[in-house]
Amino acid sequence: MNTDIKQAMHVEAGKSFGTAEANENERRWNDDKIERKNQDPTNYYDKTRMKLNFEIGPDGKIHPLGYQEKPLEVRLQERLDELGWKPFKADSKIQPNCCAKFVFGGNHERTLEMAFGDQGVNLEKGADNSHLHRCEGVENWAKDVYDWCVRRYGQENIVGFQVHLDESSPHIHALIVPVGIRSKSGRECVMWSAKFGKDRYEYGRILKDMHTSLYEDVGSKYGLERGDSIDGRNVQHLHKRDYIRKLTKEAKQAEKAVKGLQSMMRHLESKIFSYRLQLEEAEKELASGRITLDRYEAQKADIQKLIAEYQNKLEDKTDKLHAKEQELERLTTDATKVRSVVQPFRNHKVDFTPPQITENVPLFGTDKWVERQNHHIAKQFTEIVRKIESLYRNDAARQVEAAQRNVLADYGELYQLRQGNKLLSNANESLTSELNTLLDQLAIPSIRNLIFSVADALIGGQPVPISSGGGGSTSDLPWDGRRADEKEEVYRRRCLLYASQILTHTKFRTRNR
Repeated sequence: MNTDIKQAMHVEAGKSFGTAEANENERRWNDDKIERKNQDPTNYYDKTRMKLNFEIGPDGKIHPLGYQEKPLEVRLQERLDELGWKPFKADSKIQPNCCAKFVFGGNHERTLEMAFGDQGVNLEKGADNSHLHRCEGVENWAKDVYDWCVRRYGQENIVGFQVHLDESSPHIHALIVPVGIRSKSGRECVMWSAKFGKDRYEYGRILKDMHTSLYEDVGSKYGLERGDSIDGRNVQHLHKRDYIRKLTKEAKQAEKAVKGLQSMMRHLESKIFSYRLQLEEAEKELASGRITLDRYEAQKADIQKLIAEYQNKLEDKTDKLHAKEQELERLTTDATKVRSVVQPFRNHKVDFTPPQITENVPLFGTDKWVERQNHHIAKQFTEIVRKIESLYRNDAARQVEAAQRNVLADYGELYQLRQGNKLLSNANESLTSELNTLLDQLAIPSIRNLIFSVADALIGGQPVPISSGGGGSTSDLPWDGRRADEKEEVYRRRCLLYASQILTHTKFRTRNR
């Protein structure tokens, strides 16, 4: 059994579902949009295979992708409205989960085989795969996954079920609303905990059951082994670079926790040592007759109680330190693995029959007989060697392809960082110029008073007519007032800068008259 041929299932909690996500799932793109998406080296969308994409509708039948008149995000909102779902206020820092975003897939070679059979698929960007047709295997697999979702979540709660065959590996996107029953009213409502648990531990148990159930009901029918579940985590789909950053951040946090625990342990050990010294001092005082036995016993009991308390704390911190050190080691190992470009060679098992002599030795003409047998054995041996060479050659090609993709991803990220750095540099120069101008103006008492007067008027929402020096005209700089989501201190700073800009603009116009 090849343990690499596994099913894959990822689920992400969704607090919202925007138009951009919906358009991507339903491929509501024009050619220009596809070209722009493919400029990202981590993206791969084959326009010649997009016609093979499909979705399963509420009737359980196969339809062309995006056949429904209402977009995906609209259908989701309608289902949420039916269930009486109400999010928190827009400015709230937390929001409830309203949907589950599933991605189903599996082993790259196996899913391609289900989708295209033995047809040749060129996975290079810009390749022409218009000759391909969709095989029945991937349709049956998608139907079985859809039925599995219906049994667990209800057909009416499956808002979208799209199958993509235009990317590197065939996969399914399912958008599902988790529904439970209110204990008081007995009515249906959006309830994440009803389907995915009340905490990460319960979620971990449910996720294990989901992997097992999906394998038993679907994966086993298509030669896909049970996938690996991740206990108690809300799995997110991250690009390699983002995943490395996430692991690095978590490793730094774990390292900080380790140092903190080590510091606390040293403090506890110091306390225990000092109390033991106090106990030894009390024993010396008793021996010299400076304290009575009753007083010594009382001091001893108090000190031993404190030592026991600090010893318990020390043991607790030792256990926590051990757990954090293991977590840090795991995160460091994971980060090292994910940074590695080259994947290890697989251990291929080749089934073959050892070459054998099947003919009896003749009484005459043994030389020709030996030559014939040697030729037969050499042919069989060569076939076996060629087969092994082919397997490992394919692995080597896979490694080279992975390395090339990694270089492209690095180049793309470097380009984005350069562009971001350029924008930040320009913004920094602009802000520095504005700050210098403001400081120059504030250095002059009359202008400083005028700036503060204008800023106070703006903060109070009053109109600000600014004379340009004799004509009675006002400033024509645009002012949009306070923005809906703008904090008080940010708004005040903007009013101050705007007042400075008004005076600079007015002064410039007056000078040019």
